[in-house]
Amino acid sequence: MFRIPPGADQPRRAVPTHDETLREFGRPIAALARPEPGWTILLGREGIDDYLTDVDVQYTHQRSYRVRVRTTRPAPEHFRAKPRTRLEDLLNNTISNFDEGELDPRASAETLLNPVPATTGEAVLRLDGQEHTVRTAIRGGFFAAVLELGDQTIAVAAPESLRDVALDLTWIQPGQPL
Repeated sequence: MFRIPPGADQPRRAVPTHDETLREFGRPIAALARPEPGWTILLGREGIDDYLTDVDVQYTHQRSYRVRVRTTRPAPEHFRAKPRTRLEDLLNNTISNFDEGELDPRASAETLLNPVPATTGEAVLRLDGQEHTVRTAIRGGFFAAVLELGDQTIAVAAPESLRDVALDLTWIQPGQPL
């Protein structure tokens, strides 16, 4: 989110391009290795005090949300607030972004309002062909997985039906197409 100081004479900041976001992030981000043909990519940004901490690559098809891949880097040491990626939060956010008509019947509005505990476990996530064991959470036909890799976090969330696609990632650098 951009904060715009009061005053009509203040120019609005331009929304950064995908490549500008990648350059600002200063390190590669994770993205699907093989997204389905016809999927659209949306790039999201989250930060603390104008410092970019998270980049989301969200995949949609015909205006319907499909997969979210988040790369988080640490905030500078002097920042009091620190970015956090929690499995439960990622899972809840993913379920809430789906149209109700697409939800598994078990993931109804009632499930969102009064969620049952997620089933936790492990899975194998491939990142540029290298396999990593990751923590997972599953509820209502959706899953989320988190990989702690050095000082950054890679997280992915999607419907269970897209698990194989969502757990096969690659690194994207500035100058590369998403």
